[in-house]
Amino acid sequence: MNRILLQLLRQNISIPQFIGYAFAALTGMSIIFAAFCFSTDVRQLFEPAIGLFKPEYMVVNKKVSLLSSFNSDRTAFSQEEIDEISRQRFARSVSFFTSARFRVKAYTIPSSQIPAFATDLFFESVPDRLLDSASPDWQWNEQNSMIPIIIPRDYLNLYNFGFAGSQGLPQISETIVQQVVFRIVISGNGQKQVLDGRIAGFSDFLNTILVPETFMMWANDRFGETDASKISRLIVETDNPADPAIVEFFAEKPHYVISQNKGDQGKLSYFLRLMIIIIMTIGILIMLPAIGLMLLSINLLLYKNQKTLGNLILLGYRRATLSIPYCLLTLLLNVAIGVASLIIARYAQSVYAPSLATLGITSLSDGFWATTGFSIVFVLLITFVNVVWIQRKIRNI
Repeated sequence: MNRILLQLLRQNISIPQFIGYAFAALTGMSIIFAAFCFSTDVRQLFEPAIGLFKPEYMVVNKKVSLLSSFNSDRTAFSQEEIDEISRQRFARSVSFFTSARFRVKAYTIPSSQIPAFATDLFFESVPDRLLDSASPDWQWNEQNSMIPIIIPRDYLNLYNFGFAGSQGLPQISETIVQQVVFRIVISGNGQKQVLDGRIAGFSDFLNTILVPETFMMWANDRFGETDASKISRLIVETDNPADPAIVEFFAEKPHYVISQNKGDQGKLSYFLRLMIIIIMTIGILIMLPAIGLMLLSINLLLYKNQKTLGNLILLGYRRATLSIPYCLLTLLLNVAIGVASLIIARYAQSVYAPSLATLGITSLSDGFWATTGFSIVFVLLITFVNVVWIQRKIRNI
């Protein structure tokens, strides 16, 4: 049975039509896979601070003036001011920093890799959902004596390239720092407690020392010496950091200050995301006519074999059995195009890899394997559409 149908396929197949489909599909898939691979690879540039395909964040505070030096209330945000920012079209949400209302000291146990030091610290917290740089164990509860901490990456750079060199101390890598356990002494409200602390991640744009929000709530409730702290810094979440409404709004608020580095990084992230979306859209627009051409070719092939297929159905052959050779033809063709497109995407990755290496991205294997998984799903989806079309046409015979 399959041998008969395969002979019919060889006799009636339109080689130019399938070549046209293969060429168009190869072009579209290659563009889509290469764009997906590039987006996965370049995402590493933004992971220390924010995810590439997540909303962006701006840190907003008030300018410190001579008058505010004598009255800290001038640099705090009122609820009316927070509500005003929340109502703006560019603001997806508005969060704020929670400050510690207790005293914090930290010291290390000296070792061959870490010198001894002791210092006063300050802690702040933000909603955990804003922290893409936090490690998976960014959790804390009262049964856990280990406090995960995020510090600005600049702090480590200042130590390595400033303090360590002038004092003859060893430089410390991020990996070593994250393995060190610090002693954290928190005190206030007539109480004192010693806990362990560990660096869980680094931030490029939040110039503060962050701890989990659950720890901050617990510590402020137990050791806090004052009432709820004033809100002096806001985190504004926006889908488009390049929105002109942002410039217009803050131009009317000269006493507001936006984190400029964060804004520049957010704009770069947004435009890069937009570019990738445009490229993938072009690939999809090329794929749509290709899929249409494939369906047309299958339709013509079935039309030419309609009489023969009708006779076979009258002889008792199942329609599902008659559709198998056509489905296999579609599957093999799509798999071949998918493999070729993946090879082209891999070649494109090798072309832009040197440029990413200059930016510190040297490992691209994750991007390629992610693209491989995406290509398998994409090819199976295209094949599923073709198979449903074939079965529907055969059922109508």
